[in-house]
Amino acid sequence: MRRCLGAILLMLASLPVQAQSPAADPQLLWPLLQERLAAADAAAGDGDAAALERLQARQALQALPEVRSRDRAFATGIAELRVATAEAAVKAAQLRDQLLALDRERDAILLEASRRDAEMARKEAERLRLQALAREEEEALLAADAAAVAEQTATAGAALAAKDGELARLEEELAALANARGDDLVSLGGSGKGRYRVAGTAFQAGKATLQPEARQSLSQLGKRLKASGKAWSVEGFSDNLGSEEANLTLSRQRAEAVMAVLRAAGVPAAKLSAKGWGSARPLASNAGKSGRAQNRRVEIIQK
Repeated sequence: MRRCLGAILLMLASLPVQAQSPAADPQLLWPLLQERLAAADAAAGDGDAAALERLQARQALQALPEVRSRDRAFATGIAELRVATAEAAVKAAQLRDQLLALDRERDAILLEASRRDAEMARKEAERLRLQALAREEEEALLAADAAAVAEQTATAGAALAAKDGELARLEEELAALANARGDDLVSLGGSGKGRYRVAGTAFQAGKATLQPEARQSLSQLGKRLKASGKAWSVEGFSDNLGSEEANLTLSRQRAEAVMAVLRAAGVPAAKLSAKGWGSARPLASNAGKSGRAQNRRVEIIQK
């Protein structure tokens, strides 16, 4: 307790002189702090950027009128620190959003370049095929060989078509991983109960194996859930690609992988349960890649 108090006093000592001067009235700072927090809320918009930090700052400001006169300078300093923390968190969220936008733009450029290369390859293949047909017209002896090549091409095309569904899933999960770096674990909140969402990018593509960064974030969350003493339901979800049986299995395995990390962090097994829902309860339409990426998730919900 003494160490915490010393750390707080040290932080207060680093604030501007006018905020620490005994002669200054702490109440004069309150409207300014309210304006700064309002500006941070406006910058955050309707999203949940820095929601926890802004909530803590708001609570600190709301508590100021109830503080005793002799403690107001100290409480005002704490509130100012909370507001500064919220401002920094909002700025960090904005910078992260800009980075994600740049990543999406880069991926779009790479995808367009890949499409152009594929189109050129198709045109070259068509040119070669026409040359082969011309030679076949001039050389009757090559007719049998040309029929064999056509049959082999048809067989290869059928084999590739059979694998299209699985390849599409892997491609989308890898693209989502590149576009959503740093957002594997999100606190939803706002419903009176704790609620967290683990994005599908926290796992290796098509597997229930957690990425190292996601495992570390979940371990830290597990310590908070342990301290809360609440019971939690860990629920996995998938998109609608592939068979529903495979989706149910993968969603359940991912929920169990998250639950295992929470248990290792100290949350009692009796306080946890895991369930896989497959493609049920989608957050967005499965018609597009973006919607399917949102639907691949694991949610940690307070019971």
